[in-house]
Amino acid sequence: MEFEISPLRPSDAEVIGPAHNRIWREAYAGLLPPAVLASRDDAAATRRWRERGEQVQEHGRSAEGAVNLVARFDGQPVGWISVGPGRDDDPPTPTELWALYVLPEHWGAGVAGRLVTAGLPPGPAHLWVLDGNERAIAFYRKVGFDIDGATKELGTTGAIERRMTRR
Repeated sequence: MEFEISPLRPSDAEVIGPAHNRIWREAYAGLLPPAVLASRDDAAATRRWRERGEQVQEHGRSAEGAVNLVARFDGQPVGWISVGPGRDDDPPTPTELWALYVLPEHWGAGVAGRLVTAGLPPGPAHLWVLDGNERAIAFYRKVGFDIDGATKELGTTGAIERRMTRR
């Protein structure tokens, strides 16, 4: 499958906003409370992604400092990555992989690997992954990350995230 990777555009929001919520509902079913998944609002997500796309278009990164790249197949977004400075009070590395999402119909097609290669600089980095998300944990191990033992609660959901670090 041939796809291109380029910076997030404001126009990507129309696909990414609802897709982000759909991916959450599919990937996190059984890992997050159903009410949390049902509360995801497509219009609000689209607005947030449009704003982020405008920031990237104007400044090359989001207001928070993240680089945002999108994988497109036939011109349509099928996955995206956000990488920026560590957001924890005492991050183990200066670089954090904030988000990596691929539409379920493109899982296993190499999109995530290409996004990591394009968006995550070589060297130390860390990320947070939802406990029990075995597919993601296996992928991150494949690209050099290991669970380092740190955990935190995901907001008020009761779910636990595990930190993975690449040295």
